[in-house]
Amino acid sequence: MALTTFSGPVASQNGFITTINDTSTGAATFNASTTEVTMTGAGGVGGRTLFQLNADAALGSFSNALKANVVYGATGRTTGLGSAFVAELTLSAGTTSGTYAPVEIELNAPASASTGTRTSFIYASTQGANVATVDTNGVFFNLQGLTAGAGKMLVAGTTLGTAYGGLRVRVGNANYWVPLYAAEPT
Repeated sequence: MALTTFSGPVASQNGFITTINDTSTGAATFNASTTEVTMTGAGGVGGRTLFQLNADAALGSFSNALKANVVYGATGRTTGLGSAFVAELTLSAGTTSGTYAPVEIELNAPASASTGTRTSFIYASTQGANVATVDTNGVFFNLQGLTAGAGKMLVAGTTLGTAYGGLRVRVGNANYWVPLYAAEPT
C-alpha cells in the first residue's frame, strides 16, 4: 500500500489530499480509513462523522457536502455488487423499540425556506453516451430478501385500477412495476 499526503492548495483543491493505492488481491476487505465511535452512555445522541457545507453565496451548478464516486476503468468490474455509497445497519435483540432505517433523508424547511423550481427527497438521474442501455435493461431500485404475501412488505396481485404507467423495480429475482397514476386514485 502506498500513501501520499499533501497539505495546502493542490490543483485547485484546498485542504488535504490523500492518495492510497492498494494492490492486494483476494477476498480481504480493504478500508482506506476507519472512523469508529463506541457510545456507552444511556441517552446519548449522535455518534457520527459530520460533513457540513455552509453556502452563504449563490453557488454554481451543484453543491454537495459528501460525494462518493467509483470509477471503473476499461477492465475494471465488481463480480458481486458495486455501489458508490453503502448505508448498513445491523439490528440486535435490543432494537425492540424505536425506528430503524439504513438511510434517513431529511429535507429541512425553516420558516424562510423556498422550494426552488423542483424540490424532492431523492433526485436520481442517468447520463452518458449509453443511457439507452440503462433505460432498456436497468431497474429503478433493486429490493432483495422479501417474500410476497398477505401482511408482508410485498403484496402481489392487488389491482388498484387503471394506471397511467409503471416504474420497473426488481424484488428478489423478478421485475415488478410500481403503478403510476396521472391523477390521485380515489
